Parts: sequence; structure tokens; C-alpha cells
Amino acid sequence: MILFGIDIGGTTVKIGAFKEDRTLIEKWEIPTKSNSVLEDISQAIHTFLQKESISIEEIYGFGIGIPGIVKDGIAVSCVNLGWQNRNIKQEFEKALGFQKPIIVLNDANMAAYGEAAFCDLKLASAIFITLGTGVGGGIIVHNQILEGTMGLAGELGHILIDSTYNFQCSCGAIGCLETLASTKGMRNLVQFYQKKYSTRLILNESLTTKDIIDAAKEGDPLAHQVFEEAMNALARALASLSVIINPDAFIIGGGISNAKDFLLNTITKKYKEVCIKQAQDIPIYLAKLKNDAGIFGACAYLIQKKFEVERNGKC
Repeated sequence: MILFGIDIGGTTVKIGAFKEDRTLIEKWEIPTKSNSVLEDISQAIHTFLQKESISIEEIYGFGIGIPGIVKDGIAVSCVNLGWQNRNIKQEFEKALGFQKPIIVLNDANMAAYGEAAFCDLKLASAIFITLGTGVGGGIIVHNQILEGTMGLAGELGHILIDSTYNFQCSCGAIGCLETLASTKGMRNLVQFYQKKYSTRLILNESLTTKDIIDAAKEGDPLAHQVFEEAMNALARALASLSVIINPDAFIIGGGISNAKDFLLNTITKKYKEVCIKQAQDIPIYLAKLKNDAGIFGACAYLIQKKFEVERNGKC
């Protein structure tokens, strides 16, 4: 059987064709056109099937990740694509022209599942947190993606963590994790501390997180303070999650994770300092699949659901 993992981003759509043993057959990208994206994906699938001489009968189904709030196959809110309360499952089935199992989930949740399922330990429960322009994430509990009543589970960037700086988040709240532990958050901290610490950094539009982290590695006083505060916030968030979800592991991805051991060593140390004793042995890993996590996660989750159907006779 062939399974397709699809990750719809704001700029491109990543598509992966997999065998049932999770082996990747081929992956490719197409441009994201919000007014025709589902039709474009359908056309790309049909072109692939024709090229590889694969019949519709050989397809098991499709896993789709989208950048927004999803519940029961419906895009409740997807700002980047201008979608509001759209039944993506039904619309994609119509675009395909044939019926197969279709799972639609938030893209970060799909990525979380991919990182948990394809890491060396094959984790049953994990918390995946992405550090980039903002902070995102996904929660896996006993091989199931946690969506929540309204599809908001896993929006880890909006954990209220700070009562010191009171930066306003893009969501409208004050003190979200995202206001400190993201690219935007670190820029907030640079601005806050720039008159208190000496630095080589220049706060302008070209200042990147890499600039800040590289300077922190070299002992720049301001950069060091900013990175420490960002990691303190992240450590407190992980410590709280450790007693709410109690996962097998934490996985950190996103652009900031490119700092690799510098980030991993810092956050591991700070997490152990603030978490309860019983949670100190929960390991923290860096994401491995990177930009492909979404398509691999969609495939793995589809396989999990197929297994559940075969075992229980229901989804």
C-alpha cells in the first residue's frame, strides 16, 4: 500500500509518498496557491501515480498538515491561507475524485508525530516544541496526537510563563513563552537590556537569532543575558509540562535548534535546575527530521490509524 504525507506551508507544499513500512519512495514540493492549493495537490498526486504506474487501489490514504487550528478535519482558522471553518477533508476528497482515508491535522502536530515516531527511541509520548519566529509545538500521548476540545492543544508558545517583562504576544496576551523564547522574544530582550549590558550587537531589522547566539557563545554580555533569559523561560515551561503530560521525552526543533549542543546543553542544565526531582530524567533531544518532519509525521499517523482500524474495526 502507498501512503501520502502532505505538509501545506505558506510558501510551498511538501508531498511525500511512502510505503507501508514507512520507507520514503519520493518527496517533492509545489508552490502554495491559497485559492487552488487542494486542487494543485490533487493534480500533483495524479501526476505521480501516472508516472510510477500506481493504481488508485494501491493507495491507503492521505495525511495532511496545515498551518492553523484544526478539529475533526475542519480548518477552524488558518490565517496564512485565508481559511475559516473549511472542511478540508471533504474538499480534498472532491478534488481527488476518489475516496480514501484522509486525516487533517495541525502542521506542528504532524511534525511532532514525525519526530517522535522516527527518532531512534520511537517514543510513545513526547512533547515537541519548535523555536523559530514564534514558538509552536505538538503533544503526543500514547501514540495519539492531543488536539483538545477546540484544536488548541499543543499551542505551547502561548503558555503564560512571564510576569517580569510583560511583553505583549501576537495573540494579544501578556507574558507568553513566545515573547521570550523565540526570535521575536530574543529581540524583545535585546531591546530591554541594550542599555544595561555592553555588546557588539546592533538592534535593527537585520539582527538575527544566529547573531545573538553566536555572540552569546563568544561571551558578549548582552547576548549572554538574552540567551540565558530565553532558556530560563523555556526551562520553566518544560518543567510545568513535565508534571502535566509527563512525556517520555522533549524534542526541540525550529530554526533556533540549529544552535545544537550550545542550546541543548543550556536547556538541559536549566531544566534540571527547575523541574521536580522525579522529572529530572526526562531526556531532551534535538529534532532530526527538520523540514521533512511534517510529511513523515503524516505518514506515521496514517499508519497508526490504519493499525487501529485493523485491530479494532474503527477509527
